[in-house]
Amino acid sequence: MKTNEKSCDKCYICGRSQKIWAWLVLIGIFVCGMMTGVSIWGYRHAHTADSGVYSENLSPCQMREKALVVQIVPDIDDAQFDAADAHKRNADVYDNLMRWGCAENKKKYEELRDAEFSVFDVLKRANGSRPEDQDKPCLVIERTLMEYINTCRGSDCHLYNAEVYSKMAEDGCQENSEKYKQMALNELQIAEGVRVKDGELSEDDVRTTVNTYKKLQMQNEARKYIKKAEKLINPGVDFIMELQRVIEE
Repeated sequence: MKTNEKSCDKCYICGRSQKIWAWLVLIGIFVCGMMTGVSIWGYRHAHTADSGVYSENLSPCQMREKALVVQIVPDIDDAQFDAADAHKRNADVYDNLMRWGCAENKKKYEELRDAEFSVFDVLKRANGSRPEDQDKPCLVIERTLMEYINTCRGSDCHLYNAEVYSKMAEDGCQENSEKYKQMALNELQIAEGVRVKDGELSEDDVRTTVNTYKKLQMQNEARKYIKKAEKLINPGVDFIMELQRVIEE
């Protein structure tokens, strides 16, 4: 008995019921800690910018910028064999940001585009590209026509850009033809989308669109568009005949 009493003097939790209660208290503390941690994490997650609950109030140009910026290749290793192409792609993205982004950022994106083009040019020369390649007629045509591309707010402007891009696809470098063709089609789609009323469609708009499809060698699409235009503006017979001649030339 004395031995047990002595041993019990040093024991803080001796009885069976005390041990059970001790385990319950420990489990309770553990569960409370877990729930507190989950609650804090959940709160923070729900209020981060990436959470679906969080809503950003972005203007249309800011949304376009956000979509384009993710296409930029960061931290390019200029020692890699494809570094020049990566800089060229970045330059193209900045070029799109100039056209589609917010007006107040246009100068910044122009400087970034030019910087990327400069690095691209240096790397191409270092890799053995001939300087005269930069003055090939098709490249001169592309660079010259690119200066005519506008930052647009209205349908007419987008139709004009589409016609310029179609000219670049037609007379620019063959390896870039598909890219400019897609840009032209994008501009046509935007022109249709930003036109508020069908009644705003003019004969000049129809003529520009048909000419663009012709340059892109999409005569069937041009014919479909003429039928659509007939329903919207009811043009005269002479005008329809003129468009038909444009397609068949």
